[in-house]
Amino acid sequence: MSQDWVKNQIGVRKKEGISFLTSMERRTKMEKRKVVCLALLPLLVFTALIFMVTLTEAAEGKIVIGVLEPLSGPLKDQGERFVLGAKYAVEELNAKGGLMGKEVSLVVEDTNYKPDVAIRRATKLILEDKADILVGSLGSHICLAIMKVAEKYNKIFVIPNSEAASITGKDFNPYVFRTTPSTGQRTSAIISYLSKNTKFKKFYILCMDFALGREAGDGFREKVSKIPGAQLVGEDYHPLMMKDFAPYVSKIIASGAEVVLTTNLGPDLSNLIKTGKSLGWKAITAGGYLFDPVMMQDVQDAALGHLVFNHSLIDLNNPLQRKFVQDFKERYKSEDPIGYSPVFGVNDYYYGMQWLFDAIKRAGSTDSAKMIKAWEGASYNMPWGKVTMRACDHQIITPYKAGPIVRDNEFFSFPFIGKLITIPEEEVTVSQTQVENPRCK
Repeated sequence: MSQDWVKNQIGVRKKEGISFLTSMERRTKMEKRKVVCLALLPLLVFTALIFMVTLTEAAEGKIVIGVLEPLSGPLKDQGERFVLGAKYAVEELNAKGGLMGKEVSLVVEDTNYKPDVAIRRATKLILEDKADILVGSLGSHICLAIMKVAEKYNKIFVIPNSEAASITGKDFNPYVFRTTPSTGQRTSAIISYLSKNTKFKKFYILCMDFALGREAGDGFREKVSKIPGAQLVGEDYHPLMMKDFAPYVSKIIASGAEVVLTTNLGPDLSNLIKTGKSLGWKAITAGGYLFDPVMMQDVQDAALGHLVFNHSLIDLNNPLQRKFVQDFKERYKSEDPIGYSPVFGVNDYYYGMQWLFDAIKRAGSTDSAKMIKAWEGASYNMPWGKVTMRACDHQIITPYKAGPIVRDNEFFSFPFIGKLITIPEEEVTVSQTQVENPRCK
């Protein structure tokens, strides 16, 4: 290729507005581009880092707690009150500046009171909503399902309202912390009270046929002999959400039972008691969740004399609990005073959340490993006394409260809980050697 031809082509292309560079010129231009790119690289990297830090700070700007409760079906009203307790605790906390300088956010999911649904919703809370911690749930069979999700994703799961012994016993995993007593503690409290405060001798076990009911039945059967002269005159388990209790009530009447030992809740308790009243039984129930004002407004006088047990029963003679009730009523004064009463569900969740917040503060983080270390063996002052999170099984150790259903009471115009007595922690606690948890042996 002659130099004259090259010069001629350059001239032609310049004339036509086309760039034509020699190899030397192309190399020079490329080198200049490399220098510019290298010069810009630190700026690009810095910008990317700033963007990533901004995203991280946004993610870390709040603590996300996922709540799982039944918000549909026959236990909807109970689930709503549990969620209300969580919301009230978080609202109060955020008004004071949040937790460790961060806002606490609640994301609530409906379990439909079905284990398979609970598993899907718990997974969604962790993967999509980025929940740091899970809380729930009514129904021990539901909790046992959620526990598997918590363990799979290494997330703390706090249980303020389900009692099956297996949760912290044979099915235990280290991510679970229970702020409510187990069936073992409930049955111990019931038997202790009956032994010391009544003269009943004939007992009949009737419980719902699922984890809570079966394990409570085992506890009642094992402990009833501690009541002097006690006779166990019958034992039955019924399907959940029974509508016709007449066959069971007829058997109870025929047995001559004075006390029905039960852990029934919701419609399975109210239907049992109303059916018993209509058929003329003389027995009372002991152990069911009758401290629900929505239920008692329905059951009314049919429950008079029946016995109620729970660790966190509201005592209006306790200044701390009285203030809690007054503050809550003031906050929700425009709402239904029965459905929005803090004496059932709300209080259990509220106090459980307070203890959770304390554990996060102790850990300085929502990191599961740090929280496990901080919460194991820790004590906390509840309004009803000091409680401890037993290290080996993550089970609350607490005193209990008990009282009868009476017509005249400090709470409502319909029958509700009367004067309470305290059952000491030592009479309630199931020893480490008795729980089916290998970590406690």
